Amino acid sequence: MTEPELIIDETNFSKYFFDVRNHTLQKGQIMVRYSAIAEFVSSNEKKQMIDLLHMPNKGVSASQIMKNLLYATEGDSIRIPREIAEDMANGMTREQVLEKPYKYKMEIFYYCDPKYLPADPHWDSISLLNL
Repeated sequence: MTEPELIIDETNFSKYFFDVRNHTLQKGQIMVRYSAIAEFVSSNEKKQMIDLLHMPNKGVSASQIMKNLLYATEGDSIRIPREIAEDMANGMTREQVLEKPYKYKMEIFYYCDPKYLPADPHWDSISLLNL
């Protein structure tokens, strides 16, 4: 008798994939990365970023929003707030900036059992050294 094919979707994803920021590596697990190109579009996070960029010394906070909430790579977490600030400095209104999509690369890291790593170009495994 064969086992039914396992379907992992949004209802059970967290049973198989564990965010590295909230979990520790368990025996037999591997670290995997999901990466994709995303667009920073009109959202509460973008409104918050625009507000931050109007305040002095808030560039780091804007970058942290990109990294921690939107999973941007290190480089894009700096580039996107800079581009938004440049657009505003060049005369774009708040509404124009909200409507303009900014493309960036996102990466999310998880721990999972190797058998659950999807055969998909957006997913890959990360080598870990056991020191």
